[in-house]
Amino acid sequence: MSSQRATGWLLIAGPVLTFLVWAVLWEALIGSQETPSDNIAEQLANPQVARILALIGSLAFVGMFVGLARLALSMQGDEKPGGTYAGLAAMSFAAVTAAAVVGVGMSAGALNAAIDTVADGVAIETVTSALFDGVFIFWGVGNVLLGTIIVMQKSLHAVVAWLLVGLGVFMLVTVAIDPGTLEIPEAGSIVLWLGLSLVTAATGVLTVRAK
Repeated sequence: MSSQRATGWLLIAGPVLTFLVWAVLWEALIGSQETPSDNIAEQLANPQVARILALIGSLAFVGMFVGLARLALSMQGDEKPGGTYAGLAAMSFAAVTAAAVVGVGMSAGALNAAIDTVADGVAIETVTSALFDGVFIFWGVGNVLLGTIIVMQKSLHAVVAWLLVGLGVFMLVTVAIDPGTLEIPEAGSIVLWLGLSLVTAATGVLTVRAK
């Protein structure tokens, strides 16, 4: 398998599996994880299933950002339009990958700690939830940069590029504005997540098909 096709398949499988595991299977088999306390309680009710789903979902989640970083790196080069931005995008996705690895590791540790002392597990899970705010910021920055590069290089379809830019800007706005001013309902968060997943997967399909 070529490097380009490997990148494309990471971008297809990563977001699809991530959404399937965390938004569908986790909700159905474990619970809605409305708060860190609820999340720990729900996992303790079925710890083995929670561990299996978390493993699959975590691998898919991290794999998606590896794919995005690889795609950005493939667009790097002084002779290419926006080549400098490609390096910045790759660094953003690399930072997200590192934070995601730490986050999923802490989440697994939270369940193990909760088996002995629930309060310790909840405390770790609370920190983990805060960590993913940083993931959202750099994910948004990376999407804006990547979409901009695709427009400049005309390497993939312009619609996908502008959707990446738009979603990235929206992600940054939701982080920057006071939650009391702009409160996104749960259904809206799911729609945003689904939109991100579909756009990323579409980017993967176009990458696989690109010559």
